Amino acid sequence: MNMFDIQREIFTDIANAILANSPNCNVLNKFVYMPETFPTVAIVVSGDGTTSNTRDSSHVEKFRDITLTVDVFSNKTEGKKTEAESLMQVVQDRAYALNFNMVSCIPNSNTSNASIYRLTATFTATVGHDGSIYSRRS
Repeated sequence: MNMFDIQREIFTDIANAILANSPNCNVLNKFVYMPETFPTVAIVVSGDGTTSNTRDSSHVEKFRDITLTVDVFSNKTEGKKTEAESLMQVVQDRAYALNFNMVSCIPNSNTSNASIYRLTATFTATVGHDGSIYSRRS
């Protein structure tokens, strides 16, 4: 059993905030190149590894570094950038409340369909074996 497996709790927390703000948003916990409906927010744990120098003599991991990748897609004719940025702000607010730090947030071109606006952000935190989430400092 992985005591650090809190993906569901993180996803649910952020997804609930998104849906409270935008009830018609499609929120996924998997990576997608092209969503079927819009707007869509995809929240994926894209990295999960041992935190350096935190194992003690028991050789049991006490902390893990978690990375979230979040993609926001909008295809509105007018205001797609604004819609994507608004949804990403909701994600950022909840991620910060959970002690995640934003590493980057950039627009991505959708080469398969230029009419779709996509923002991609990466967040990191350290998770303790008890489920506590700590801001990670680089």
